[in-house]
Amino acid sequence: MIIFSNGLITLDYEPATDILSVALPDIRNFGTTEVERSLEIIVESITNYDVKKLLLNSSKAIIEVEDVVYRNIIMKFSSDLMKTRLKYLARVGSNMEEQEKRANKVAEEVRYVTNTSITFRNFTDNSEAMEWLLKQ
Repeated sequence: MIIFSNGLITLDYEPATDILSVALPDIRNFGTTEVERSLEIIVESITNYDVKKLLLNSSKAIIEVEDVVYRNIIMKFSSDLMKTRLKYLARVGSNMEEQEKRANKVAEEVRYVTNTSITFRNFTDNSEAMEWLLKQ
């Protein structure tokens, strides 16, 4: 069931599996404030629906912001997620090698700095990510 949609993101929550699915768009046409607010909405929805599993599909996301801005956005999003009861996060990456290197670097930093209890895995395919979440 669609629980939120604003033209930037659509949150699709399946209560039977307790999986919240979000496809992240090409954000070149949106400002960082809009992106940050959308990430806050994801966290609010996880809290309100007591979601334990999140599928972030970044396969179509094109991110063209400075490294420090990207890092700050991801660090805040990760910190906010840790305040929820989320247990599993599956991320579907893009086929853009440089973007994935940057995402992996920031993900490693997040794990090091925050000591997160959320189990995180990257995938190359949406169906693999969903299959992993269903097994959890």
